[in-house]
Order: sequence, then structure tokens, then C-alpha cells
Amino acid sequence: MNLLSGARTVRRLTGKPVARQLLEALALRLGRQRIGLAEYFDYGLWDPALTAARRREFIGWRTSAELDRRFNADHARVLANDKLINYLILHALGFPLPRPLATFSPARRRIADEVPLGDRADVLRFLAGTAYPIFVKPISTGYGRGAAGLAGFDGARVRLLDGRSVDFEEFFAPFGFPPFQGMLFQECLSAHPALCTLTGSAAVSCVRMICLVARRETVVHTAFLKLVTGRNMLDNFSRGDHGNLLAAIDTQRGIVTHAIRRMGPGGALERHPDTDLPLAGFSLPDWEASVALVGAAARHFPGLGIQNWDVALTPAGPVLVELNTESELAVPQAIRQRGLLDATMRNALETLAEERREAATASQAGWQA
Repeated sequence: MNLLSGARTVRRLTGKPVARQLLEALALRLGRQRIGLAEYFDYGLWDPALTAARRREFIGWRTSAELDRRFNADHARVLANDKLINYLILHALGFPLPRPLATFSPARRRIADEVPLGDRADVLRFLAGTAYPIFVKPISTGYGRGAAGLAGFDGARVRLLDGRSVDFEEFFAPFGFPPFQGMLFQECLSAHPALCTLTGSAAVSCVRMICLVARRETVVHTAFLKLVTGRNMLDNFSRGDHGNLLAAIDTQRGIVTHAIRRMGPGGALERHPDTDLPLAGFSLPDWEASVALVGAAARHFPGLGIQNWDVALTPAGPVLVELNTESELAVPQAIRQRGLLDATMRNALETLAEERREAATASQAGWQA
């Protein structure tokens, strides 16, 4: 959002002068939270209803990155960010996952008994002989980059679930992009009927759970629902550029409290744009089962104290879609209208820090023995 446009919108909504907004934003930028000027508008820190204590609970992207570096060990990140390793662990433990159909990797890596694909000819044969729809995504990435739902293949062009089609060569180009480390083909999940009714689409709208894992216990601190709109086949938000929505969830009750269509002032909305159904008050299906599922899975990834899980709510129950680190923890503040660094988060982070100190002390003592 343009900062001047945001300031004018805030002035129109609240009557707060632009000069006062600037002073508040500068104070937060120079404070411990290190909140940027754009974040002042994105996270609703201009709201006159916020007390000084509440404002101190908000963090900026810099603090978000610092928390991730501090509480997620570098050696453990591969357990989440490499989808084949992550799925291999979850599959071995019997957790519900999207069924892998084929894996493209020059090393022919795989999760279970899916088809290994090692080159362009292998991918062509697989696309020509498989049943649709299917889903494809990079082995290592985030934010929905490179992911797509496939509806069919005629030997030359790949049809996508959103109605578009692309030439095979264009489709295949990301397969050689080194940071992706290959591609994973998996079954295409369908949304739970309650979500289909809300969005008017069978495309999956995942729940993101931000979890704190310490002393073998998992706390689901924050959760939000990524809601698809229109013919979108992915639920990624990208600051509202794709038209999708984000909805805050009461983690105790599994109920949507409010939603946004974009970051910043004027971004809130009350009804889904396609179905005109109210968003606040929507009760997520299988909520308790989803929380229990994430809690059971999270403990199997040591070294990751802050875990970001995407869970698909399907007719067959909740399904673990993926685990991520390095996600921007600050963004959910715009949806929840609450800062992330509340008492629950501070207590959990202190427990994590204490656990890290104990491990370091024990390790040092062991080497000296």
C-alpha cells in the first residue's frame, strides 16, 4: 500500500492527523519491535482502540526473522523445508498426507512407492499416462511458488485447474530450477463440504497453525484460514494480489473471528465475495482433530521450536499439507488485529530459550568429560 494513501485512509476512518500517525510509526520503528512504516499501516497499529501495552505486543518482519533464527536450528530446517524428507518422516509415522504419485529428481529420490522421474522424457510419460486431477509443487520452496493443480495433458499443453493451459516446455522449465530441488506430484485434495459451501469452490483452503514446541509439548499460538476466491487453484495470499482472503481463527473454539482481503486500512471484509456468506462465526470442521494432529506431528521434528503447519480440511478429515520454517510471523497480526508477542508467546519463548540453554550446557559438559 502507498504510505500516503494509507495515511489518508486512516485519517478518513479515524480522524487521526497524518502528522500524528507519522510520529507513532517512527516511535515503533525505533522501538524494540522494529516495526517498519508500512507495517504500521498493515497491522492496524493506527487504530485508536489500541492501548500502548497492546501496541508493544506487535513485531516487525525483522523481529520475526530474528525469532526464526533463534529458535529454529539451522541443521534442523531441512526436516521441514525439504518436502521429501518431511513427507518421508510423516509417512513412516502414519500421518495423513496427500498421496505422492511421482517425484521428479535427477537423483530419483522418493518418499514411498511413487513413480521416480529423472528427466524430461520421464515427466512426459507420466503426464500422458496418469489420471487427473493431480497437484504438483517444488520439493523445496514456500509461498506457493511453482505449485499448480493439473486438469489434463494433450501431449503438447498442460491444462490447469483454473482453466488456463501452458505449453509443456513452459510447464517443465521450473523442474530445472536448482532451488526447487525437483518436483513432487501428489493427489489433488478436495475441500471439506462446509468450506466448499463458504467459498463456492472445491479448491483446498488450508489452515495455517503457528506452533511453539518446547519440552515435548506443542502450543498452537496462532491460526488463520487461507480462503480461495474465484477460480484460484491455490490459497496463497501474497498480500491480497491473488484475490484470496485470510481469516483469523479463535484457536480455542475453531471459529473465524474476522477476515481481510488485503493488508492495511480498509482491508477488512465481512462476507465472502463469491458466495456472500458471512465469514465471522464460521465454525471450522474437525477443528479439535486438526489441533491434535498437528500436536502429535510437531514433536517429531527436534530443533524446530517455531513450526508453521498447513492443514487441509477435507471430507476424510484433516490432512497435513506441509511444514515450514522462515515464514513471516508478523503477517498474522494484520488478520488477528493482535500482536504476536503476547504473554502466551513470551512465556513459550522463555521456555524454549531455557531448553536451548540447558541443551548447550549439557553438550559442553559432555565434550569436557
